[in-house]
Amino acid sequence: MNCYECGHLIKRDFAKFCDHCGSSLEIKLKKPSAKKEVVVKIEDEIDQATNLFLLWNSAIAATFIFYIIHAVTDGYIYLFLLVLFMLVVSWMLLLTKLHDLSIRHHQPTKEFMLTNFGLPIIGTFYSFIKLAQK
Repeated sequence: MNCYECGHLIKRDFAKFCDHCGSSLEIKLKKPSAKKEVVVKIEDEIDQATNLFLLWNSAIAATFIFYIIHAVTDGYIYLFLLVLFMLVVSWMLLLTKLHDLSIRHHQPTKEFMLTNFGLPIIGTFYSFIKLAQK
């Protein structure tokens, strides 16, 4: 066993103090460091919401196009389902980001939920336009 302070080699296994410097041999816990808060700018949040909104809009367009292809050719059902899944995932990501923005704007969660799930597409457009104003 070695001393934590001076590095002296201690031959006794159950010693509590160093023979050389006299310091305690118990493991000293490190002082908890103060956690630094990460400051996120509202402009960055709005930019991320805008990117997710554009992704969601492109997923709506792609879903519509692949639905037409599937309806006309009676094939490509897997591509349609894949794009539909992408639409749902992008919508969930957008709603998560919009909910973060609504919390920053002190909007009640109940109002946000009723807006977006009462009329999903129109409510999401409305929430984005309302919350993304600088």
